Amino acid sequence: MRRIYKKLEAWALAIGLAAGILGGCGRNQTAPEAGSTRPVQETTQGDEEKGKREAKEESREPGAKGRYRETEVKLPEEIENQTFLWFGRGEEGRLELFTMEWDTAWGAQSSVADSFRYVCKDGTWEKSEDWPGGKAAKDRGLDPICIEYGLDGHFYIGGVDESYRFHLLKMEEDGTANELLEEVFLPAEGSTYGMVPPRIQVLENENILIYDYWEVYLYEPSGRRLLSITKDFSGTTSDARGFYENQEFVTMQDGKGVRYDLKTGKITETIDCEEVTGDREHSEFLFGDGAGGIYMAAEAGLSHINRGGTMWEVLIDGSLTHMGMRSLSLRGFGAGDHDDYYGVFSEEGKGVRLFHYEYDPDMAAVPPSSLTVYSLQDNSTVRQAASQFQSQHPDVRVEVRTAVESGGTATEEIIQGLNTELLSGKGADILILDGLPIEAYVEKGILMDIRDIMAELENSGDMLNNILGGFKETDGCVYMIPARIGFPMIIGEEKAVNAYSGLKAMTEYQGEKPLLAVENYENLLRMTAFVRYEELFGTEKGLADRDTLIWYLKSVKAIGEASGCQTSFTKEEMEAMWVSNHVAPTGIVGRSTSYDAGRCDSGLEYMDGYGGLLIPAAVRDLHPESKMVAAGSVYMPSAMAGINNATANEELAKEFIRCLLSYDVQKEELYDGLPVNKKALKAIAEVDKPYSTGVGNGDYHISAEYPSLEVRMEVADMTEHLTVPAILDETVMDMVAEGSMEYFDGRQSVEEAADGILRKLAIYLAE
Repeated sequence: MRRIYKKLEAWALAIGLAAGILGGCGRNQTAPEAGSTRPVQETTQGDEEKGKREAKEESREPGAKGRYRETEVKLPEEIENQTFLWFGRGEEGRLELFTMEWDTAWGAQSSVADSFRYVCKDGTWEKSEDWPGGKAAKDRGLDPICIEYGLDGHFYIGGVDESYRFHLLKMEEDGTANELLEEVFLPAEGSTYGMVPPRIQVLENENILIYDYWEVYLYEPSGRRLLSITKDFSGTTSDARGFYENQEFVTMQDGKGVRYDLKTGKITETIDCEEVTGDREHSEFLFGDGAGGIYMAAEAGLSHINRGGTMWEVLIDGSLTHMGMRSLSLRGFGAGDHDDYYGVFSEEGKGVRLFHYEYDPDMAAVPPSSLTVYSLQDNSTVRQAASQFQSQHPDVRVEVRTAVESGGTATEEIIQGLNTELLSGKGADILILDGLPIEAYVEKGILMDIRDIMAELENSGDMLNNILGGFKETDGCVYMIPARIGFPMIIGEEKAVNAYSGLKAMTEYQGEKPLLAVENYENLLRMTAFVRYEELFGTEKGLADRDTLIWYLKSVKAIGEASGCQTSFTKEEMEAMWVSNHVAPTGIVGRSTSYDAGRCDSGLEYMDGYGGLLIPAAVRDLHPESKMVAAGSVYMPSAMAGINNATANEELAKEFIRCLLSYDVQKEELYDGLPVNKKALKAIAEVDKPYSTGVGNGDYHISAEYPSLEVRMEVADMTEHLTVPAILDETVMDMVAEGSMEYFDGRQSVEEAADGILRKLAIYLAE
């Protein structure tokens, strides 16, 4: 929880927060001081800290005024079908936007892409029909990767040819183009292509900064390398975090901001920025204020720190604007002319969107009402709903609190702390119940009965009612509703597919190969609990019943012995057996390739998005005799939302759940599960995407393209037959896994293992 409190403290420092109307585009940038309406002025460190303290106190006063207002800028309609390239100030200091578009549809590209230039003149965006850069790149057969307006007053275009080799062009005043640094981008021996930078920056003296995966290089136009600057490696070709200003370069390293002196190549300042980056990794955008200060735009909002400062000032709260919306990707941010800012975002399948942020001294510094959403882990759909709800209710501040940082694990202490808070009649208005002790919350009256919302949703005809029906108690009460789902999908021949009908059938399966691929025992435990959820948890006591627990452990061992499962594997064994010691929450790590390679008679995949269909659909194409079906009626719900009975904002909380399940939120593919909104499920299925993938191991290799609409709709149809929500208690599963390994290793009897697990379960369930 430490990080949450730091974020709240930083947010309280803001004098003004979000948004605006595009008045004029301006011609000459004057960098404003963060949080004020004055130009940047020289201040001492003491003045800076004093100002921040005063701002903090002022923002806490009831009725405090002053916040940035966000307004979307109208762009030419054609940009909706185009892809972002660059945004910034170009000739005469005007704002400019560059985009690109292929002549043909994805998957059938027969020509290079076109690039377009849009210039803001007197508040209107106009297409520059006579820009020679697009033609210069296309004449050379280059698909644009990046465009930059250099500090030397020239445009630069970077693109790749049909061999994916990068070329950098400098546009001259007469419209001609000259290629630079040809040797720098030549492929190394044995490679087909060389460095492909997502961004370049040209300095006043025409030296060139070239961004690579984990370094930024400074070159002279002659091709001589002057410096190599280390930055964070993110593994994405679009990562271009950093900026040049006044012979200095600022970037990210080890999660911190670092300032380099380009004369010496040495780091002169390191800035802690954890509190202002947000939960989306490697999505920050950095730019300078003209006086040595740094702006950081991220999911958390827009923040500023002066040179040598120790505290970030949050100017725009991302949760109050589109900056916090997970369906949008931040591509660029910059200051306007009058204490205003512009942010440009890309949205999958919807082109480019531009927002203007203008300070409004009469707007409430903090929305008068608030709604708090709590979850153990960060969830993209919840974040999307919070941003959508915020835009619909500007007078309400939606605060999403997550207990665990990205990649972390919820500890018993965290859950106990939450339980204490809830039992005392406090806590968040809305609880995202994934990983929490739901049954205990129901028994203790913590959760509100929301059957009225359930009835609305069911009667709307928009929802997968078969999914919603799994959350009705026998007395008609409803305590939670999921926003996303995933389900286990089997691929194999009919005999193997039928074996998943029960634990007995799985243990007694006899085929040419084992039913399942080799796996570590914890994954097998979890997968079995998921796939056979009804059989194992369908009774009142579930795994707390000794006979059921023993039957479960014996079945898992029998299935595992048939395929050579172990509690752990050596590096050599992992390579030979195509297995790892990694444990997935569902136990399903994707084994359709093992089936394709003839190592087992079936493969299991966890289907939580159409992107996961590429490999299994390709495998089925190679095996016409195989089936691809859901593993029974079971599914895994996620983003399960419930309302705290102690909330003072019942109507707002209910409205948030309606928003969470709405088409506007559900239609965004955020890669955290399939929608429970039928219309959204179909809408996502109908979008073709330029995805392809390949998997290889030794002599084995398989390639796959994004599956056809017919196959995608096949999966959508599978969801309409899922009726059994598998809500696995993570603490219980951890106890079972920990307590059963000696049995699987042959060092303990099944009875001894079961009794040890039951002793721990008894203590846990009694709490």
